[in-house]
Amino acid sequence: MLASSTDCIKILDLDARLTFMSEGGKEVMEVSDFNAIHGCPWPDFWEGQGNADAKAAVAMAKAGQSSSFIGKASTMAGNERWWHVAVSPVAGTDGTPSSILSVSRDITAMRAAEAESSRLTRIVENSKDFIAVIGLDGSVSFVNDAGLAMVGVDRSQVASMNIADFFAAEDADAIHAELLPAVDRDGSWAGERQLRHWPTDEAIPVLCTIFPIVDPDGSALGYATVTRDNRGQHQARRQQELLNDELSHRLKNVMAVVQSVASQTLRQATDLRSANEALGARLTALSQATDVLTAKSWMEADLHEVIGRTLAPHGVGDRLDLHGPAITLKPQVTMAFALALHELATNACKYGALSVEVGRVALSWQISDGASAEEPRFQLEWREKGGPPVARPDRHGFGSRMIEQSLRAYFQGDALLDFEPTGLIFTLNAPLAEAGRLRD
Repeated sequence: MLASSTDCIKILDLDARLTFMSEGGKEVMEVSDFNAIHGCPWPDFWEGQGNADAKAAVAMAKAGQSSSFIGKASTMAGNERWWHVAVSPVAGTDGTPSSILSVSRDITAMRAAEAESSRLTRIVENSKDFIAVIGLDGSVSFVNDAGLAMVGVDRSQVASMNIADFFAAEDADAIHAELLPAVDRDGSWAGERQLRHWPTDEAIPVLCTIFPIVDPDGSALGYATVTRDNRGQHQARRQQELLNDELSHRLKNVMAVVQSVASQTLRQATDLRSANEALGARLTALSQATDVLTAKSWMEADLHEVIGRTLAPHGVGDRLDLHGPAITLKPQVTMAFALALHELATNACKYGALSVEVGRVALSWQISDGASAEEPRFQLEWREKGGPPVARPDRHGFGSRMIEQSLRAYFQGDALLDFEPTGLIFTLNAPLAEAGRLRD
């Protein structure tokens, strides 16, 4: 019986020295030669608190009392093990303790299982996912706190609920008809579904995983589900779709402007070379405007930056006087303004103030009150001086129409070219709400 036992059965003398160890004990303690440890103090085999507990158990046995403890000790081969130890007195012929019986059982695997169970418990308790344990009939035996909070259900309600009750109406029937049978058939099921938020009846998009729970012989005990709130991803997906739609809309607008500019440029050109130069310059102005918009996700464009990028290719440099508050333009007016500004600069370089060394351009803007304080106006002026005398042209070309008609339409205001002899003046007066906003 001693040889067949998997426990380590030992006899100690009253000084706690080893006097006997069972054959099964030698095997489990990995003892090849008991003589090597015969007579050794038994408490010395224990580590840390185990050593103190072993000494206390010996003291109790000498006093005629039994006790037990759990401790950690290594086998003779150096393998660390956890043991459950029972220590009892062995009475002599006079009824007083004559020796001590110690029975140690290896519980290392049990401790590891308990540790794993404890770790899993902490994971479940700390998880933000909906985690539930389900019976074979769909009854719910456990839902973690995060799951209850997600669906707005009190723990007292869980005992009377079926797993289908936690899902939105459009998905509830599929739980028993499709999902649980799929787990039985395939070993697990995963996909997108919608939980139900009970207080508001809101459908919560989730990523759901269901898998079986089985006993050691493989028999089905029930199911478990780990279901993750997917609202953030759904919102990000919708936002991406909106951005894609907006980008498509913007690209169509840009292409429409490019088509119009190309058509008008080619229609009025006298030769292919001049058409190529004019079209290239105008497309460059458009490109600069779209660069500014792209940096701000096509939401708005800084007026100073649009002016700087559009006029840079014209080499205006310090001959341009800029003055005005910080304003951001709306995307729909930015390209029209950049094209108009390009035309003004091109004409100034060819025929106006920038065609001579002493000529200058003053570009200023301000915000003024409209009919009421709630209707501020955006007023911009391009004023050339120091250039050749100016005369009104015999006909309006594409540039003039672009400057006046296009800006008038986009800004919903007044746009006027005034060919003063001392220099060209362009003025724009529009509601600030149509142009953009003052930057904070």
